[in-house]
Amino acid sequence: MEWVVVERDFEWELTPESVRMLAEAGGCLDLYGVEAVRSYLAPGGKRMICVFRAPDAEAVRTVLRSIGSPPGNVWPSTQHTS
Repeated sequence: MEWVVVERDFEWELTPESVRMLAEAGGCLDLYGVEAVRSYLAPGGKRMICVFRAPDAEAVRTVLRSIGSPPGNVWPSTQHTS
């Protein structure tokens, strides 16, 4: 499993409730082996960073497309601890 970071921009302002609704709409996460780890909503609600654990970045892109959401910028990443 890889760490995958997604940066998404929205034309409308998201609220914490709409972020929860987006997360619940991702019912196909299990189908593609994707686990949503954490989401960060920027002040103003138009930008969000999400962290996933997935087999690869393409699995995350597929999940986002399947719920009708543009994937945004998707990057494979690594976790570093000290």
